[in-house]
Amino acid sequence: MRRAVEADTPADAKASRKAANDAAAEPAQLAKPQKASSQKARGVRIATSIVQGKVFFHNPTNGGDYACSAAAVNNPTKNMVFTAGHCVHGGAGGTWATNWVFVPAYYNGSRPYGTWSAKTLTTFNGWINNSDLNYDIGVVNVWDNGGGKLVNTVGGMGLGYNYGYSNTVTVWGYPAAFGYDGELPYVCQNIPTWQDGSRVQNGCTMVEGASGGPWLRDYNETTGLGTEIGVTSTRTDPPAYIDSPYFDNKIQTIYDNTANG
Repeated sequence: MRRAVEADTPADAKASRKAANDAAAEPAQLAKPQKASSQKARGVRIATSIVQGKVFFHNPTNGGDYACSAAAVNNPTKNMVFTAGHCVHGGAGGTWATNWVFVPAYYNGSRPYGTWSAKTLTTFNGWINNSDLNYDIGVVNVWDNGGGKLVNTVGGMGLGYNYGYSNTVTVWGYPAAFGYDGELPYVCQNIPTWQDGSRVQNGCTMVEGASGGPWLRDYNETTGLGTEIGVTSTRTDPPAYIDSPYFDNKIQTIYDNTANG
């Protein structure tokens, strides 16, 4: 199943830039971080967050197979994954990804917590119709795996919006170019800066393959949990910075459409 979510008009999107710095735009937390309920997950010494992971999918438009990054996010049905919009749909002129799977804590071919297949892919019409990078956000609800639910198995990040852009963020991803091979997760911490439109930029040098990786505030290195307030969307050329859509009120919209999926 695939869903397109209506979001802000372009005028509203521009207004959200002002709101990002306006005290009237109150931060909101839609979901709190959730520890895994399984004993297997609790027994692991967390150096790499087991909540983040790697995405594999097929692009029917050009016949290619691709990889992205993502993270599980807590929701009532315990089956939500946040990633980039271009990791679920090709944007203007493209179509929905197929054979989409999420592999939490992927590490050099190892899949310690299994492979989770997409049940529903969701992104904004702004991305589908216009490839608008302000809406380059994707949400995937996954099927249960062996009777277990994703968030109960590995845990789930919290989810928030309107937190501004002066927070230190922790970014996870699986870069696969410029000396990276996509087989290992990498982490970077930095304070973002504001960019044009409704986007923020971070001085991390992650590249292709890291798209969709979570930007986390209040990251806890012991639990591997934090509150997701962004996803890696694009990079500069040469690679010196990565960008994310600013998580504003549109996150409430897409969460409401997918929370019980």
